[in-house]
Amino acid sequence: MKLNVPRKTRLYVDQTLREREAGTAMHRAFQTDLYLLRLRAARTYLQALESSLSPVSTTAREPLKLHAMVQGLGPTFKLTLHLQNTSTARPILGLLICFLYNEALYALPRAFFKVPLLVPGLSYPLETFVESLSNKGISDIIKVLVLREGQSAPLLSAHVNMPGSEGLVAT
Repeated sequence: MKLNVPRKTRLYVDQTLREREAGTAMHRAFQTDLYLLRLRAARTYLQALESSLSPVSTTAREPLKLHAMVQGLGPTFKLTLHLQNTSTARPILGLLICFLYNEALYALPRAFFKVPLLVPGLSYPLETFVESLSNKGISDIIKVLVLREGQSAPLLSAHVNMPGSEGLVAT
């Protein structure tokens, strides 16, 4: 059976000739851009690890994992944090959770609280309520920081993108 192959256009022929003549230079430019992209991604990843801006801890002393989930339509949201000790045998004690947020947009009953003893392998749901104070449906980010008692540098953090409040917009 004969295939219906379209005729070669002038544009196709010109493009083929250009690729044939400058193929090595095009490949070299692609490889350079790919190398720079990988380098930039590695630097950003390293910066995130050094400043504890990731939801997974990289230290062997406090192997933690944090997952945040927002529920509700507003103006009151339920923010659930799942904190897990990923150690195989050692429990973790003496952790604190701190919330950083825009106080003009949100209200939390407790912006700072202690975490109970974390048994290895279990995921602990820690719940709090967030009330949206804006009646314009504006939303922002709430930063969740996990700290060790007596230290100011966070062990890990999560940025929670809050949804717009559906309840206040409708009224």
